[in-house]
Amino acid sequence: MRRALLRDPIFMIGFAIFVSLLLLSIGNTVFRDGQVDQFLNRYSDEGRLIGIPPLEPSKDQWLGTDRAGNDLFQMMIEGFKWTVGICATVALGRMALGLVVGIPLAFRGARLNRIFKMLLDGFLILPISLLAMMMLFSSLLFADSTMVPPLVDRVTLQLTVFVLLGLPAVTLYLITEIRQLLQQEFMIVAETLGGSVWHRVRRHLWPHLVPTMVIVFMQQFVQTLMLLIHLSLFGVFFGGTIYLFEGVMPTLFEWSSMFGYYFKQFTATTWMTSHMFLVPAIGLSMLVFLSNLLTSRLERAFRLRRQEAVIPEEMMSQAEAATASLAEPFTFVHADGSFQKMNQKKADGITH
Repeated sequence: MRRALLRDPIFMIGFAIFVSLLLLSIGNTVFRDGQVDQFLNRYSDEGRLIGIPPLEPSKDQWLGTDRAGNDLFQMMIEGFKWTVGICATVALGRMALGLVVGIPLAFRGARLNRIFKMLLDGFLILPISLLAMMMLFSSLLFADSTMVPPLVDRVTLQLTVFVLLGLPAVTLYLITEIRQLLQQEFMIVAETLGGSVWHRVRRHLWPHLVPTMVIVFMQQFVQTLMLLIHLSLFGVFFGGTIYLFEGVMPTLFEWSSMFGYYFKQFTATTWMTSHMFLVPAIGLSMLVFLSNLLTSRLERAFRLRRQEAVIPEEMMSQAEAATASLAEPFTFVHADGSFQKMNQKKADGITH
């Protein structure tokens, strides 16, 4: 699989873009302490005032500035690691808890799994975005900026809610996949030979689960990103929302929070100067596209790996036919039939 990915230019380009943005974002935090430049006014070479925030894109500010004068390019670079880190943490949390719950249940009887499925099926039809907003609205909205709890507490609360809301769907999916693997012949043989549950999971089940886990991770990554976008449109930003006289403001400028914050400032009459809304909107669209692209290329690589591992049916039938035509059970068979011809000549010589 690794060889297939390294030879896939589409995957390598997408992965390089993703890693480059992540390194730039981390580097901005390490070397500049997460600082974002602020430009209050724009002057000409003669010192004449030619613009006030929000400034349009220029050679100095590639993506322009927002109404506070913050450089949008630097804000996008700084916020990328937050958006990716949030989505990756939630996806990993759902997968880890799903495996802890799903593996023991998959080894249980079918009756227990049916009962568990009936209990969790009801959660699958509920909109996650609406549930998250109802659970977080009162805890993450603050009327006084001096009374905001520590960032660690706010982030921990929101991540916990995100993980728990997506856990039922992930758990049911993993249980289904594991039970299908348990019905395969190699798993039945391992059980018949006396392999313990831990041995079967570690040596036989886990290698076949890895491709599924990678795809599930990418799917949960995109789902978490969409959840963040939906909440930001309702004014529930990641890390908390502060109510001010002029409107709401996020406490942490990651991409989805920027999208919701600037969306509320977007109007049809000022769309030329409200490019600040389009910047995170395009960035989020490209991130979703890039995530789906990497997912599709990973699925292709896993599919090619399975095709290489499985012996084609035609080759198997030819081998069976060659074996059945042997005069002696231990006669060697070469692809061009040279061994068989040589044995036939020897037999004719003995006869004569």
